[in-house]
Amino acid sequence: MSCSKTILLFLCLAVILGCKSRPGQSGMGADETKTRAKKDLAGELTIGGAFALYPLAKKWTDDFMKMYPNVKIGITTGGTGQGIIDLIDKKVELAMISRPLSAEEHEAGVWTIPVAKDGVAAIINQKNPYIGRILRQGLSPDEFQIVFTSEKPVLWRDLLDTAGTEKAIVYSRADESGAAEMLAGFIFKEQSDLKGIKVTGDEEMIRSIQKEPLAIGFCNFSFAFDIPTGERKENIQVIPFDLDFDNKIDRKEIPFENLEVAHRSIWLGFYPESLCRDLSIGCLGKPTDPVILQFIYFILTEGQESVKESGLCQLNNVYIRSALESLQ
Repeated sequence: MSCSKTILLFLCLAVILGCKSRPGQSGMGADETKTRAKKDLAGELTIGGAFALYPLAKKWTDDFMKMYPNVKIGITTGGTGQGIIDLIDKKVELAMISRPLSAEEHEAGVWTIPVAKDGVAAIINQKNPYIGRILRQGLSPDEFQIVFTSEKPVLWRDLLDTAGTEKAIVYSRADESGAAEMLAGFIFKEQSDLKGIKVTGDEEMIRSIQKEPLAIGFCNFSFAFDIPTGERKENIQVIPFDLDFDNKIDRKEIPFENLEVAHRSIWLGFYPESLCRDLSIGCLGKPTDPVILQFIYFILTEGQESVKESGLCQLNNVYIRSALESLQ
């Protein structure tokens, strides 16, 4: 064998051996390294907070614990406000948050990262005797203020200029609800100003509206729709907002016929901006715990597929890129 061929053979062997075993890998392939990392990640954490995020967060935690069998995550609901209180009191490691933080919460060291997007919907029963008029002319912000803050019973004729005498059966929230705070802010009030029969959580709100033809209330957007089909839930109708006060609903104000149209309207700005919000995960200070960091990274990458399946709006690429950078 010539000298040049011998040198070439040695070079080829060196390349092959170098590819098979890099320093620090002990011969493990990429899949084996990933499997080892999943086995090595271990710890426990608890999550509490917003009803709006609970179904999705439950799916995330279940999927994450399957991927990382040595990680245990407990999750409960109680509303955004309670979740933040528990976070500050160190009763939980993460909070599900469905509204902007207050100045006091910022000062307490609450750090947030967006994980999905949603809106708040005002809803009525589809069997409301005035459904046709409601869908044609909608309700203005002033009329919503009357509905949810009046000390006296509100008649549907006061809102729709009809001759009927039926009372509007108003439902509000008993819990520290991000949806309630968003709706209150839309009519320049505080959650404590909202009147009506108090219910806890979106599911109880939906059931209450479904049972009463004259009812009016509000919920987190995704709860108004059947997730598998994307259609509105039985006997539930989203009320259109008459934002220009002309007693007439135009294209941008139309009630949303299905969840896909609703999500598109939120991103395109057809829905009132003050009723759209980021859904976030909060931590007391920027996280450093490996389990929390990996869990949030999972949410912002693989976990975004579950966002769509849950009925919430997925983050766009700009949001995701910004969120991932904030983790570094």
